[in-house]
Amino acid sequence: MARDLEKLYRVFADWAMLQGGPNAAAETFLSGGMADEETVDILVARFNSNVGAVMTGGPVIKPRHEESWYQGALDSDACWGQFRQKLEDKGRAALIPSLNSASDTIVRLTPNPSGEPKSARGLVVGFVQSGKTTNFTAVAAKLADRRYRMVIVLAGIHNALRQQTQLRLDDDLVSGIPGRWFSITGKHSDFDLTKIGDDSNKGPAKHDAVTYLTAEGKTSLLVVKKNAVILRKLKKWLEKPTAQKALKTAQVLVIDDEADQASVESGTINPLIRDILALLPRGAYIGYTATPFANVFIDPTDASDLYPRDFIYPLPKPEGYFGPEMLFGRDVPGLEDENIDGYDMIRTIPDEDEFKLRPISKKDVDGFTPTVTAELRAAIRWFVMATAARRRRQDFGDSSMLIHTSFQTQVHDEYKPVIKKELDSLKWSVEHSQQEVIEELRHQWIDETSRVPAEDWEREAVPFNAVLDRVASVVGETRVIVDNYRSEDRLHYEDGQTNTVIAIGGNTLSRGITLEGLVSSVFIRPTNTYDTLLQMGRWFGFRTGYEELPRIWMTKGLQHAFRHLALVEHEMRQDMEVYELQGVTPSEAAVKIRTHPTLRVTAKMGAAKPQRISYAGARLQTRFFLRNDEDWLSTNWAAADQLLSQAQRRVRAVDLHNGGKLFKGVSVSIVRNFLESFQILPDQSDMDTGMILRYIDQQNALDDAQLTSWNVALMSGTGSACSIGGIELTSVVRAPYRDGGALADIKTLMSKEDLVVDIEDISAATARDRTEAQLKLERMARHETSSRGLLVLYPIDQNSEPASERSKQVREKMNAAGPLVGLALVFPKTTYSKSERDSVQSTHIAVELPDHAEEIDTHDEMHGEDV
Repeated sequence: MARDLEKLYRVFADWAMLQGGPNAAAETFLSGGMADEETVDILVARFNSNVGAVMTGGPVIKPRHEESWYQGALDSDACWGQFRQKLEDKGRAALIPSLNSASDTIVRLTPNPSGEPKSARGLVVGFVQSGKTTNFTAVAAKLADRRYRMVIVLAGIHNALRQQTQLRLDDDLVSGIPGRWFSITGKHSDFDLTKIGDDSNKGPAKHDAVTYLTAEGKTSLLVVKKNAVILRKLKKWLEKPTAQKALKTAQVLVIDDEADQASVESGTINPLIRDILALLPRGAYIGYTATPFANVFIDPTDASDLYPRDFIYPLPKPEGYFGPEMLFGRDVPGLEDENIDGYDMIRTIPDEDEFKLRPISKKDVDGFTPTVTAELRAAIRWFVMATAARRRRQDFGDSSMLIHTSFQTQVHDEYKPVIKKELDSLKWSVEHSQQEVIEELRHQWIDETSRVPAEDWEREAVPFNAVLDRVASVVGETRVIVDNYRSEDRLHYEDGQTNTVIAIGGNTLSRGITLEGLVSSVFIRPTNTYDTLLQMGRWFGFRTGYEELPRIWMTKGLQHAFRHLALVEHEMRQDMEVYELQGVTPSEAAVKIRTHPTLRVTAKMGAAKPQRISYAGARLQTRFFLRNDEDWLSTNWAAADQLLSQAQRRVRAVDLHNGGKLFKGVSVSIVRNFLESFQILPDQSDMDTGMILRYIDQQNALDDAQLTSWNVALMSGTGSACSIGGIELTSVVRAPYRDGGALADIKTLMSKEDLVVDIEDISAATARDRTEAQLKLERMARHETSSRGLLVLYPIDQNSEPASERSKQVREKMNAAGPLVGLALVFPKTTYSKSERDSVQSTHIAVELPDHAEEIDTHDEMHGEDV
């Protein structure tokens, strides 16, 4: 009986999702005699319960009135079922629960198939090299099971990415149930009206779009490059009258992979995509990108453009993912993570060696030959030894090295013989027992494995001799490949064999392409925009089974840029989470992006305006200290001492759980005097004292004055005893990063629970269980903190030491000339007029709402047919 009910439910749920919802399905079942009233009530209740469960997925920025039609995949769904089986066969079963949940969330946000014709625009924000393709494959499978007739994937601007995407989708979707899919494009054939359905010239050219759009029980798959010639052909194919008639009832999914590239604000590609979407009355457009800066800067009031008006969904960070903060740490770390230092995997290329590895300018390209510097040699040797260690562990997966120094193809060609010669020399030295080289290898192996211990991932380190035994064989199996639009031997990982590859390239390796088993990277390619720089980070992603082995060689400037970008990414996602919690719709969202002194956010600034966001809702904290400057240290200590002394004379202190003190309702005049005396270093551009004071004055001058009263907290920790403002307590411990010299960089000062230290009924334990976004909303909701600033002082132990053996790898003892004091400021989410807002200089930019920005004239990234 239970089995019959389960089978009946699958039919009921499928009918409900396709034919008007559970009530319509209930009427059909009753009138057709398929079930009695009691059974139908059970089916309806179960369906509604499943829909409700799917509706809880998120966080997601969406319209306030969301359609509720999707109950999740059914056990009988063929496309999702076979993709799930593929994942299990590939040993990725652990991924399925989170993938199922995330793809359910996205599918539920698409238009109801049984409703009136409706198009949609959505944006999924993933992480670089984090499995976005796997996610949109799941979404495509689930929508195919809901009778979508066509899936169009816009797969970047390069042939290599289009081909890689085609092969993956053919393998994951088509090969398991080939009779279920029409694969209109192929491995070697982009969309071409003369080659549809085949990789040869014998494809059925007579088949118009209507043939595929009306084929019962089948879904067509097109993987096309974002190329003007190709997109015009696709548009021509879809706009024929027979196709237009079919599209009135046919659901079409358009996946825009790397949706910030070429799709936004380009002279040809963007209008063509918009024209194609206009032909799809039931088209769901979903952009996927890890760098959505250009996308969130699109004018949201232009309904014909690609602004994600229906939803913005930040994918959760997958477990085991190596992102920017894992490798570089964060400039001003968030309050969520205990480990914010990053692993000790980055090696520095001295500035004086940079132009031995790349030409200074375009005129220097001719005649340039790369030099094998000490760092390049170390990177090559590390690649070989790391691969040898994996082989010693019986890990015969693909292993790769990336050399990315220039976009000039001529430079790539010059690298190949140099790298081959270095490999041959290494192999000869090992085979002939050249002790000098062997000792250099031994020293490097021991040093690197001590800096990032294998034990951190609960595995044993491989002894050097076991590595050395396999060095020659690894060199022998290594292929050196130049991958650019001119090269014939492109990067490709052959199935069924171990691929050991050193890839040299530029643009074609900088976006979308996955370098399998990447363990060594040399990266000095300069760029001036956030999105380009992040997308070049092929080393982000998953390193399952060899997490301790990746290393990256780059300049100090690039290290600092990536560390800043880790903060940018974190803040952007925090912004999205706050919007979701507040119920802000996509058209009302203005995701703010932190700016940088020398990097642009994106070349496509759209409706974004600088000086758009002030200190409202900001959290600021000092991180740089002149530890050897006694005058500087004593000046700041005296300023904090005076602030606390004045606060005690006017406000009764409240004891904090950590031994510190809290003063509620301190006058703004006392806070201003303190800020005028306290010296914040210019290295910290987000804490400009003049800007902060001007902002405070503006808030004080409003008709409904804000920031006239402050809460002041003095924190205690586990360091040495100290006295400040007549208060006896123990200092906090904040060890700085290594090799900082006189400028000590502690990176993080404030813990997450300190954000609500002045809200007495939120305990530290409760605060730790909440997200930063939730705590910020708590401050906004409370009357006592909604218009009041929070100033937090941290007396820092001048002999602070790293807290753990892990920390000692990247931090050192403070050894300051005197006691230090750190400062954190938390501003309420205040309100102000536009003129006041614009008069405050800002460290962020965001889309201008509701005003329009002038369009920026940009050039297409793709006009021809092939790159």
